[in-house]
Amino acid sequence: MKFYLHKYKLLLASILAVFSLHNSAESPLNLKEVEEKLLSILPTEIELLSIQKTDIEGFYEVNFQGIEPLFVSSDGNYLVSGDIYLITKQGLVNKSESRRDYQRKTLTQNLDNDELIVFEPEIVNHSIFVFTDVDCGYCRQFHNQIDAYLDLGIKINYLAYPRAGIGSESYNKISSAWCNDDPNYSLTLLKQGKEIKEDLCEDNPVGKHFNLGNAIGVQGTPSIITDQGKMIPGYLPPEDLLNILSSSG
Repeated sequence: MKFYLHKYKLLLASILAVFSLHNSAESPLNLKEVEEKLLSILPTEIELLSIQKTDIEGFYEVNFQGIEPLFVSSDGNYLVSGDIYLITKQGLVNKSESRRDYQRKTLTQNLDNDELIVFEPEIVNHSIFVFTDVDCGYCRQFHNQIDAYLDLGIKINYLAYPRAGIGSESYNKISSAWCNDDPNYSLTLLKQGKEIKEDLCEDNPVGKHFNLGNAIGVQGTPSIITDQGKMIPGYLPPEDLLNILSSSG
């Protein structure tokens, strides 16, 4: 995990450093011009995914592969890293977090159900996505209570997030569960500290899940994404999780 946080910081630093050396524009640029400017100065290892308008006058949102969105001024002179807050009579509203909620909700709900390991109750009241690792103590504690979550009507959609990274021993274990003919049972065995036959099928989605987790800000396991796109880092007992899900609508 430290490696990926370090990589994230290096990517962000390289974007900001390079951008600061090429800020000669004075008049507002359109989206295409901003994109062309960014592409001309970005290191080759950084993939620019999209640029879009925001409800903040004078700024565009820029999305890169593997890091959280940044904001670029419409004249192309400034690149901003960090959250943006709207000042209202009721207090501060974190516009950046609201945007992240929307992105997490969209990205998770667009996943193919066949890519997930799903534990589903008879009556579904809430559906959550859980980034998990088979060698994580709190992930095992969460899974040991899977029946309690199901009894409360909480559907568990598991995504793989081997914290040690792609190609690690944890990656091989959790990939083998996804590749097994009975992934639910295999994952349960691994969560109990037992071994299963190694089977690294080529079409397993573990790498995709891991990259998705990094892109939406997962920094540990378990990480829970609610049906509203909000992220809950860490383990929560069944009743506590239900209270949060019920209160958030």
